[in-house]
Amino acid sequence: MFSNRIVASSGFALLLTALAGCGGSGGSDAPGTTLNTPLATDQTTVGQITGFGSVYVNGIEFDTAGASYEVDDALASDDDALAVGMVVKVEGSVNADGLTGTAFSVSYDDDIEGVVEDLTATDDADIKTFLVMDVTVVADANKTNFDSDDSSFNFDTIAEGDVVEVSGDYGPDNRLYATYIEEQGADDNEYEAKGTVSDWDGSETFVLNMRGGATLNVQLDPNGARIPDAGIEDTQFVEVEGTIEDPAAAERTLIASKVELEDDDRLDDDDNEVEVKGMLNYDTASGTWFVKDIALTFDGGTEYEPLSLESMLADQSAAGLYVEVEGEHVGDVLQVEEIELEEDELGFKAVVAGKSGGNTLTLSFGDARGTVDVIVNNETMFRDDDVVQSIDYGSINELDKVEIDARWGDDGAIYASNLHLEDGSDYEIEGPVEAVGDRTLQVLGVVYDTDPTITVFEDGIPVDGDFVEVEDETGDGMADTVEIED
Repeated sequence: MFSNRIVASSGFALLLTALAGCGGSGGSDAPGTTLNTPLATDQTTVGQITGFGSVYVNGIEFDTAGASYEVDDALASDDDALAVGMVVKVEGSVNADGLTGTAFSVSYDDDIEGVVEDLTATDDADIKTFLVMDVTVVADANKTNFDSDDSSFNFDTIAEGDVVEVSGDYGPDNRLYATYIEEQGADDNEYEAKGTVSDWDGSETFVLNMRGGATLNVQLDPNGARIPDAGIEDTQFVEVEGTIEDPAAAERTLIASKVELEDDDRLDDDDNEVEVKGMLNYDTASGTWFVKDIALTFDGGTEYEPLSLESMLADQSAAGLYVEVEGEHVGDVLQVEEIELEEDELGFKAVVAGKSGGNTLTLSFGDARGTVDVIVNNETMFRDDDVVQSIDYGSINELDKVEIDARWGDDGAIYASNLHLEDGSDYEIEGPVEAVGDRTLQVLGVVYDTDPTITVFEDGIPVDGDFVEVEDETGDGMADTVEIED
């Protein structure tokens, strides 16, 4: 399996090394002096891989030197079996700095594998949707890592009939928002799906109920199929693997070579301290919030960042928001100690005008006046569709064109969540309006010209404080389109 491998920025790695080397009062290493070692706490971490050089998950650099690996139910030997964008579970320990840790085990299992159908472009040029066995998958040019032995496979080239493996995060609309899509070989006719068993006939057939109301008829392979020791029963959550004679048929049946019991929340009974990142989903029937199918409970000791998140959870308006959750897993429920909003509020399509500090990019926007500084760290996912080797902060050069999703940190700085090297002559900035002049518009310190005969204000003239997306198609400093964001 080919992997777009990514190494954390060298500058940030040096910072982590410095932090790891700190300890003791005065930092003396004289004979007879014992250096303080950061205390480590056992923790289960669930989230997408953002980088390598060790494995980076949820902003934590895990040393994997002694780790065991399980990838798609098979043992693996090292990080080469993994790729950026895969949603993994890391069992290990995290140091007191919260930035480094040790992985005891790393496990990965895709969400679905099958044939791409009904591939559809959307009004957003960076978004496509398609079906895999009637489950809707959302691919994002900037947030989905495309992986294949063929380096030409990417957001632009994915096609009807491709066989793909998908990993990601289900949203409140029951669509699978892909963070990783791997193209399978042309001769690969083994498909995988997860769901709940119904209509088990007691001997060979049942219906698999998947997300969003999608269903799949399943028949055990008459030549032999591996099934749970205790047998198959209705309401079991399982993963099925097998072949489909005609994947494009309206009524299709998967001939299962394996039916395996699965944890529907990715966690085991012995997973105690847990950190997970993902989209919030609310189940109205049970009145329960979920992240990556992990049920959440809140109490008076729960810390909310920002504080307004508590009321958004109470009135259910938080559905679909991306959060980091920490807590204790007890009885199939994660008792939330901390929950923090991590939504990307800012976006840039710009040229790298400079680099500084080992982790900062200065962005310029053609002939528009002003620049924006963006910091990359061990939570930043780097991608380049045109190369097969790893890229990182050190791989980025001045005058490179980049597209970045970002958010503000607690310190007021801007941090990149995703960085995508790309081509093109257009520029974009998404953020709050700071000033509106007679024929100018300022966003995050960048000033664009506007002209009523050229600029299209899609939602009316913005005012200070509005979040807008400004598009400059040629880089001449003139805003061609201004759209007010919700």
